[in-house]
Amino acid sequence: MRRRHRHQPHRRRPRRHPTPVRPVPPGRRNPHPTAGPRSPRRRDSRRPPRAPVPAPHCRTAHPDLTRRSPVDNVRHLPPPSGDDGAYTREPPHDIGAELALLGLCMYEPAEHATAAGLLGGGDFYRPGHTTIWRTLCALHAQGKPTDGIALADELTRSGDLQRVGGAPYLHTVQAAAAVRGQVEYYAEIITRHSRARDQIMLGMRLLQDGYAPDHDPETAPRLIEAFTADRTARTTTGAIHDRLIDGASFILDIPDQAPVVWGHGDEVLWAEGEALILAGPSGVGKTTLCQQVVLAAIGIRPHALGMPVREAKRVLYLASDRPPQAARSLRRMVGPEHREQLAERLVIWKGPPPADLARFPDTLVQLCRRAGADMVVLDSLKDMAGNLADPEIGSGINSAIQRTLVDGVEVFALHHHRKQGNESKGKEPSSLDELFGSTWITAGAGSVLSLWGAAGDLIVSLKHLKQPAAEVGPYRLRHDHVHGETEIWHQVDAVILMRQTGHQGLTAAQLAVAMFPASQGKPTDAEMQKARRKLDSLVDAGLAERFGGGKGRGNEARFRSLVDENGEIHL
Repeated sequence: MRRRHRHQPHRRRPRRHPTPVRPVPPGRRNPHPTAGPRSPRRRDSRRPPRAPVPAPHCRTAHPDLTRRSPVDNVRHLPPPSGDDGAYTREPPHDIGAELALLGLCMYEPAEHATAAGLLGGGDFYRPGHTTIWRTLCALHAQGKPTDGIALADELTRSGDLQRVGGAPYLHTVQAAAAVRGQVEYYAEIITRHSRARDQIMLGMRLLQDGYAPDHDPETAPRLIEAFTADRTARTTTGAIHDRLIDGASFILDIPDQAPVVWGHGDEVLWAEGEALILAGPSGVGKTTLCQQVVLAAIGIRPHALGMPVREAKRVLYLASDRPPQAARSLRRMVGPEHREQLAERLVIWKGPPPADLARFPDTLVQLCRRAGADMVVLDSLKDMAGNLADPEIGSGINSAIQRTLVDGVEVFALHHHRKQGNESKGKEPSSLDELFGSTWITAGAGSVLSLWGAAGDLIVSLKHLKQPAAEVGPYRLRHDHVHGETEIWHQVDAVILMRQTGHQGLTAAQLAVAMFPASQGKPTDAEMQKARRKLDSLVDAGLAERFGGGKGRGNEARFRSLVDENGEIHL
């Protein structure tokens, strides 16, 4: 072998390049499995394949999307500390309380009636319990037995027996029945957990909406408003059984005369169970007169306009229209010596109500229940909802008032006249059509009063546009703005007029001219009817006598007074 000289450079053998591998089209197998790069090692068939973990910033397996994004440098917020399982834990509930209540309602109709006033089918956690509850309600309403056999038969008819767990589960419900008289305790547990679940669901929906790419800022207020309305509706729905009474009691057990809230005898300004609306332009003393009625209801004043006011346990006053002005008006009528009565029997809500009463009519009922009030004042209706001229809004306001009345709360609302038509001409409104808003607002009221005058006038007129009994007035009222006093300044006394006419007697037309000076000596037919009813009521009371009357002009009936100047009656 020939040796290399030590000064001769080393000659290296040239490196052989591997055979180039052509790309394989998609969907075809490699025709040269041994050529090219080395094949991957075959996995052990006994070990499950490891799932590939995609990069957090990749949405597809495309190689162009494997580059890092600036979003990868963002640090995501961790869940709240100390409560990492808040999103995975089971919602709050109490199956034992649900079983105890259902078992007791199967045997005791009275306990079922109590429970129905406290909760509804949607308050149960298990859907099967909701089905059992609704079936129990149906059987109780029909007067049928509600034991396990009857309940199983009814569930079989509806095809829900197996869905609730079958007949054995009904025996489980029977065995878990609570002791009589404890249904309110278990109903409170069920409703408390139900409200907590509703709140959790609301929070989750708000969270999902906040993270949504197409997030709408108006969605959250709508969700919260809908949640409040649903909570209110579910709370009041349970009291349905209190309103179901037999026809005989509804018709025959009512008193002959409507119980009076404000007034006396047949002169009723405000009847029990019927709303009172006081309407008038701005600045004529609507708030002042209303507050005098409120103070008489809580025992601070002896009367309002010389007529008694029924005592109220507690009054809720919604000062929605300029609350500071309402406070200054009340301040003129009370002093430090009335602090205890005001604190215990008067509750003030400042500003508009928490929700639109037309859209959520149960809101007013819930406010009264929260305040523990049996009388509520709405100052004023324009602040309770949106466009009052809309028939749908007017119907919603009427619904809110009627629901409150049915709940045992008397309603006093302040309203306004229209700003066009007769008001612009200086003529006093004489019909309900001249009040602002939809006709449904006044249609649901039992009594409507109209206060008329210019802003700041000391003398204003009061007219009864809608009466629950005999008409009261019309009156001329005098305001004392310094002391917050209002009194009847001028009142047409029919007895005095009849005494002044002597033996000739007084006609209905003469009394109508005196009662309605705005008619300028030409009273309308409606005003004539009001004067005639006034005289007839005096005859029925034994204070006047009627004589004459026939066909033709000048032969109308006349009335003579039977009361002398000393107040003695001479027959």
